[in-house]
Amino acid sequence: MISSGKFKFNAMKDSESEVLTTVAQIQAVIKALEKDKDEDKAARRAEKLSELLDKVSGLDGDSDKNREASAELQNCAVNLWNIAVAKRAGGHLGSGLNARVRHLACQLAFKANPLEGSEVVLRRRVMMASKTGRAWLDCGNPSMADNSLSLASECLEKLTKNVLLSVADGKLSEDDKEKQKTEIEKDMFKVFCYQAESSVAQEQHDVAMRLAQRCKEMLARLPKETTFLAMLCYNFGVETYQKQKYEEAVAWLRESFELGKGSGQPATSSKNQARTLRLLASAYLEWDSKQHWQKALNAVGLANSEHSHPAGLHLKVHILLVSDTVEDSRLVAAVTDCLHHPELTVELALNTIKLLVEHKRTQLALDGVKQLTQQFQASPELGKVHLLHLRVLLDNSLLQGAKALVEDCITGHNTTQPLDTTTRKRFHLLLWEQAAQAYEANDHEEALGWYNYSRNLFSSSDRQDNNMAKLERNRSACYLHLKQYDKALEAARQAETCDPTSPHTQYALFKIALLQGNSDAAIEAIERMGAADEKGEEDSTVEGLVCLAAQLAFEESNRDVAIRALERLVQQSHNIQQVLTAIRCLTRLRLTFSAASEGQRSGNDIILSYLEKAHSKLQELKGTKEDGVVNEATWFMKIAWNLGLKCGDDSNMMHQFFDMCFKFSSLCPEDMANLVRKKTCALMAAAACLQSARNASDPDEKMKMLKKAILHVDTCRETCREISNSKITDTDCSGDSTPVLLCLYEFEAKAQLGEPDLALLVDRVMGMPQADAKTLETMAALAQESPAALPTISVKALKEAIKRHLQTPNTDFTKCSKAFHSLIQLVLNKGSNSDPSSKEEAWGYYKEAMDIIDNKSQGCYPEMEILWLMTKAWNCGIHLLSAGHYVDAEHWCGMSMKLLKHLSSLRTHYDTQMTAVYGEVLAKIEAQKVRSNKEE
Repeated sequence: MISSGKFKFNAMKDSESEVLTTVAQIQAVIKALEKDKDEDKAARRAEKLSELLDKVSGLDGDSDKNREASAELQNCAVNLWNIAVAKRAGGHLGSGLNARVRHLACQLAFKANPLEGSEVVLRRRVMMASKTGRAWLDCGNPSMADNSLSLASECLEKLTKNVLLSVADGKLSEDDKEKQKTEIEKDMFKVFCYQAESSVAQEQHDVAMRLAQRCKEMLARLPKETTFLAMLCYNFGVETYQKQKYEEAVAWLRESFELGKGSGQPATSSKNQARTLRLLASAYLEWDSKQHWQKALNAVGLANSEHSHPAGLHLKVHILLVSDTVEDSRLVAAVTDCLHHPELTVELALNTIKLLVEHKRTQLALDGVKQLTQQFQASPELGKVHLLHLRVLLDNSLLQGAKALVEDCITGHNTTQPLDTTTRKRFHLLLWEQAAQAYEANDHEEALGWYNYSRNLFSSSDRQDNNMAKLERNRSACYLHLKQYDKALEAARQAETCDPTSPHTQYALFKIALLQGNSDAAIEAIERMGAADEKGEEDSTVEGLVCLAAQLAFEESNRDVAIRALERLVQQSHNIQQVLTAIRCLTRLRLTFSAASEGQRSGNDIILSYLEKAHSKLQELKGTKEDGVVNEATWFMKIAWNLGLKCGDDSNMMHQFFDMCFKFSSLCPEDMANLVRKKTCALMAAAACLQSARNASDPDEKMKMLKKAILHVDTCRETCREISNSKITDTDCSGDSTPVLLCLYEFEAKAQLGEPDLALLVDRVMGMPQADAKTLETMAALAQESPAALPTISVKALKEAIKRHLQTPNTDFTKCSKAFHSLIQLVLNKGSNSDPSSKEEAWGYYKEAMDIIDNKSQGCYPEMEILWLMTKAWNCGIHLLSAGHYVDAEHWCGMSMKLLKHLSSLRTHYDTQMTAVYGEVLAKIEAQKVRSNKEE
């Protein structure tokens, strides 16, 4: 038992020590807070204080340390409170942080023996708690305010009990008791008012009303508080009215009015009472105008009897207008009372007229506004009255009266009664609105009249105003419809003077020029219209105007102007679809009229530039993943294809169109049909490039076109691979001649460029079963040309060509003979005419040719080619004979004699001579043999 008591005693000592340590920390934080000027730092100090306060507990004991801690906490509470007051007064604390710091001070005050202490301590706590509640209300936190106000209420109850105990113990006289009770009731009244305010903020109106009733019960002892309570109820009425809680607003405003009457003498002035009654009437009206109409009328009537004010008379007119059963005489009287009130302002008077207009009391509104015109004749706000008068006249189509009024206002403005800037602007708006209505109704004469009225209201200093430019443009449009072109142009020029950079003005000038048939002026206006974009005008504005210009030019069948407008639109617009549409229109126009206006070449150049622009825009459009790319690309692809086919001898232009066609097809889906299109485009482009290279006189240009041809060949070959690898179709492509043509085009380009890999291309073609002999013959011919000059490759190609000729079912011996002709001619040119060894290769080809003539041609071998072979063989023999090579000479001459036998009609020309010479050759050969034997 002893040890247990000792443990408890030690624990209490430790707890008391911790409390003292926490108190010291609280004091340090409060001192730091006092020095803080920055609200953010102060907020962090407050957060720290809140954490430390949560640690403070167990101060109910009577130990010295507890009493010391309680005293220190009380001092801390007072210090912190004073700091909050000073900082709030100095503007260093916002309303939220002010409430928080006061709340912390209040917590400190209540930590030391809660609700215990002397009368001074309790009164301090009441003051701190009630003002903390007020601070929470000021920063819009009624729930926190309730906590503080509850503490204040509990302290006041404790004070009341203490007073009663003191009276019972004989420590207080009756006078002192009453005095202290009165002080407590004052504080209690204030707390109840704050609690009521908190309840209203939380929409707990029943609770708030009960608290207000408790305050009302206390007024017998606190009569001076009646005015305050009446004003508080009025404020509650205003707040609930603004929140559209009209039933609650009526209750609070009725309470305020009753309190304002006072018990013996009025607690509120008649002026304030009238104000309350006017708001009460409005609340009735908004709550339910049919059910509470009479109450609203009674309330406003009572308000006007309490204190006559124009607002009350205006409200009475409003209430009377709500009912359909009110006699006209009663309404007229109310309007008259309102408009004749000596304190009536122009604004309230105009609002009254607007009410009449709103409720279709037009004649009464017109009579009223005429009365106001006389009443405010000397007022600087007379223009506002005229403005409303004009609005009423125009809304009721009283145009003659409206025109007369406008003319009077213009005269007054330019003489003795100038309109202020705001009123003048509103006049302009009304006049322009009326003019626009007439314009839309195609009454351009009437519209022009209203615009002229507006023009007369502009002063000389406003002549450079943008609105003046708009006005002149509108006048110009009216003149244009009236076919008064000179006046239209004059007005447009005036608009240009006011606002030189406006695209709208340039459009007006464009329209006039177009309708007058002045194409040059119209095109100049389009150029200036487009230039406005460079000076900061909205893109969409300029684009829209250029579109309109193009459309109007089409309607007027002015092709030149239409083309220029569309070209400007293509340059100007940031709307890709709009640009593409414009390019399509331009392309059609150029295709239709190119022959009539310019040469075919220049027309194609322009269309090509359109296609390039379209391709660029389509690439942008594809990047945005918008629809329409395929359809647009297909349309432009067809145009490029057709133009490429029509280029005829202009191979350079053909190349560019087929190149564009390939680019457009690349934007389309990779189906089989499109892949085939791409392949064909690339093939045609390569062919056109080669032709351009053949025609080029400039070496650099020729090299450039040859290199482009190779690039197109590579592109086409890649497309062919895509087709082969595609799983879209099972079409057999083995008979396609495209690979052969690609090799041929590549061979020609590389041969002209002098590249070394031509043999590989020949081998590739030889490996293609679909390659015909003609292709190989062409390659052979190309290999012989400069700068390639590669006879070895030519021989190889020609041998393969002959082979393929002979492999065909019905051999064309004419073509085959030409291949032999080229082959033999090529090999005979090697070496010297007197060198038998250089003729060995040719001898082999002669033997092949002879075999064909003897055994295969069946008389179809061309006689002229036999004659050529015969002649060539004979000449070889003669040359060798001259050089002393008798045996070789006999071979070649013998071959020639064999060929002679195959001649028909031409044989007679050569038979006799050749036979004689051949005999001489044989004789010489025999003589040579005899000499050789003798020498042996």
